[in-house]
Amino acid sequence: MELRHLRYFVAVAEELHFGRAAKRLNLAQPPLSQQIRSLETELGLALFHRTSRKVELTEAGKLLLTQARLVLMSAETATRTMRAAHHGEVGRLTIGFTTSAVYSLVPDILREFNRSRPLVEIRCMEMHPEQQKVALLERQIQASFTRTPLGDPALQSETLDRERFVLALPVDHPRAGQAKLRLRDFAGEGFILFSRHQGSAIYDAIIASCQRAGFSPRIAQEGGGVQTILALVAAGLGVAMVPASLRHMQRPGVLYRELPGGDTQEIGLALVWRKDDHSPVVESLVKIAREAAKVRLG
Repeated sequence: MELRHLRYFVAVAEELHFGRAAKRLNLAQPPLSQQIRSLETELGLALFHRTSRKVELTEAGKLLLTQARLVLMSAETATRTMRAAHHGEVGRLTIGFTTSAVYSLVPDILREFNRSRPLVEIRCMEMHPEQQKVALLERQIQASFTRTPLGDPALQSETLDRERFVLALPVDHPRAGQAKLRLRDFAGEGFILFSRHQGSAIYDAIIASCQRAGFSPRIAQEGGGVQTILALVAAGLGVAMVPASLRHMQRPGVLYRELPGGDTQEIGLALVWRKDDHSPVVESLVKIAREAAKVRLG
């Protein structure tokens, strides 16, 4: 028994007229009648009572109509699901991210992905770069947003954004009200840095920026995450250089100040995934991320 036989049967059963059913199916009536008889022969029972005046379902036909509708509905659902999966519209997406990444383009990307593919289950996992690399290679996650190059031939990455650093100062810092600030003005200050273990790219960019300004920073504290860094700044334990997107994160006791463009290096944001992962869900994420990057660049 084939699905087309069930479709033919349902059409006749609902129309109770071979001519109308044939028209509905875009078939000639004789082939339709032949297919119904073939189905009855296969089942070994009559599905219709036929007279010159009318067509009626037998008891067996009534039972088959209920089951045939269920089978056809299930087949249609399966077809829609497979088509949606092929276009990355259903499934699961597991993403790793570094803390500082979620204050830049990442929320916009995830919002658009969730809007356009609401049937995809998204799971986000915060982790430092080395954890991201291992998780990608071991297929624990499918993609990752990072600021530190993960550097493995099995991985593919695409830079989505680049941004400068700003200074995070305690609100009562002596230079907080100064009109123009230069990085070299803070040569004698204690700096609160992101732990290099948590993100070598940010750590290295800050050190390089200070050295270009003519000094090596005195590291007063190291913090593992954004919240810790800003809490230590608010406590007056030092100043910090943070990616400019973190200015949107308001923290009592912390003031953000711009630096001249030449004073700081830029830090990138990249999307990373496995080269051998051609799943439609990951391809959809990459496409949406690229579009968001184009919008950001203007």
